[in-house]
Amino acid sequence: MTGSENGEETLHVSIDLWYPDCWEIEVTKQVPVGFLGYGIYSTGDDVATLFTIYADDQETIAEGIEATNASEHVHSVSEMAPGFQRTTVPKPGNVVRELLVNHDGRKQISQPLTSRGFVCTGPIDIRDGREYWSLATNRDRETVQTRFEQVREEMNAEINIRSMEQRSRQPATNALPLDHLTKRQLEVLQLARKKGYYEHPKETSARELAEELNISTSTLHEHLHKVEAKLLGQNGLTRLS
Repeated sequence: MTGSENGEETLHVSIDLWYPDCWEIEVTKQVPVGFLGYGIYSTGDDVATLFTIYADDQETIAEGIEATNASEHVHSVSEMAPGFQRTTVPKPGNVVRELLVNHDGRKQISQPLTSRGFVCTGPIDIRDGREYWSLATNRDRETVQTRFEQVREEMNAEINIRSMEQRSRQPATNALPLDHLTKRQLEVLQLARKKGYYEHPKETSARELAEELNISTSTLHEHLHKVEAKLLGQNGLTRLS
């Protein structure tokens, strides 16, 4: 019996994807906004989803909400009162608003994913015409590949597997407090760890990381400095490697 079968291990999968007729993807292509999607509630063909819409300024946020309302796949958009959430979900962007959106569930990829044994482990981040998902499953790698192929065919989707790793259960004291990081900081940290930036000797350089992230080296150092400042006092830099 394998670890995933007896509950000792779970396969964690990070993906990004695109599929047609998705209003969130279309809005982020039209307007420089992003969405964090969570709290999905389905009633047949209709879906209600909580979203955080984020951008650099209020004017862009307003344009994003207007584009959302204009989508043929959206039934209604309601703005939530500020501070209604008590969770600590990282909020990227200089300006955010919380929305409750009722929309056509038949045009969403969430049901094809969850019906095949995938569990979403965090907010879905939609930006620049792509969706970014963090998933967990107790299926093996071969089955996961097969089921992603089924979703591709069903939804005419492009699905890119960014990472797939088996994780054993560990005491909570060994975990980095990643919920303190913004989405961008988490993305930078994960790439740095994956590429061996914190190994001794280093397996990649800051310049190479910056090029992959399409940012300047100084911006990369700024992100890593903020990440390390947030994590150093709680777990220590030695835990990053």
